[in-house]
Amino acid sequence: MVKKVLKWVGIVVGGLVVLLLAFYAFVYFQTESRANKRYDVKLQSLTIPNDSASYALGKHIAGIRGCAECHGADFSGRAFFDASTPIAVLYSSNLTSGKGGISYTDQDWVRALRHGLGKDTKTLWFMPSPEVSAPLSNRDLGALIYYLKSQPPVDKIHPIKEIKPLGRFLAFTGDLPLYPAEVIDHEAQPAEHVPAAVDAVYGKYLAVTCSGCHGAGFKGGPGHGPGEPYIADLTQTGKVGKWTSDNFVTAIKTGKTPDGRVINEFMPWKYFATVYTDDELRAIYLYLHELK
Repeated sequence: MVKKVLKWVGIVVGGLVVLLLAFYAFVYFQTESRANKRYDVKLQSLTIPNDSASYALGKHIAGIRGCAECHGADFSGRAFFDASTPIAVLYSSNLTSGKGGISYTDQDWVRALRHGLGKDTKTLWFMPSPEVSAPLSNRDLGALIYYLKSQPPVDKIHPIKEIKPLGRFLAFTGDLPLYPAEVIDHEAQPAEHVPAAVDAVYGKYLAVTCSGCHGAGFKGGPGHGPGEPYIADLTQTGKVGKWTSDNFVTAIKTGKTPDGRVINEFMPWKYFATVYTDDELRAIYLYLHELK
């Protein structure tokens, strides 16, 4: 009797192992196919400026779009996931011309920032192009490219990227936004220029960056990883929706909410406080305050 039970337990366990291996094989080949897909996109001929005003504008755009947050203050790249994590080995690129850096033509920059694609026309990994750079106006994208191209070379070579089994599963389920080119409208026609103003139109243009964490509808939700706090609802239905414009600006600049609560540092308010002007924050508030 015991032998029969053990035999059936062995059969069930063996069957489960086979099913798990089959499922992982499916996940592996599906994620590999997505990573290696080549995109045939029509690149716009963008005029890249080279004057001091455009450099200053590009520097500001790099600030409010979080380029230095991901690529480091010197744009030489940093670890998102190092070898100690179970998800992947993934470093942001060294954007400079130093050893280990990229060697981009103007069209390569457009391909990466507008379409989330590398020189090989495959999707970049974990690059937030959909929220950060794809929506930029032509004027702002040109200024950003000029600024990034002007950075001094830094020698820094990063480990080869690698996605681990857990990372593959998260990419498969959509919990890890690993392949940005999949969600970009590659035929979208960008605006030539979005004028800066303290209004909801300009606020919408700025706030798209916030959608990377708070969601397309800015409703927030559970944190994106272990230990991360609940992400706030920024619309009228959330606590932020009850704030005044001054409350919103003060919270970003000081890290304190109107009721005296300290904002969790998973929300990069300290960084935002240094890069956004008060008027830009007020514009974002006006846009968010319209959402229900």
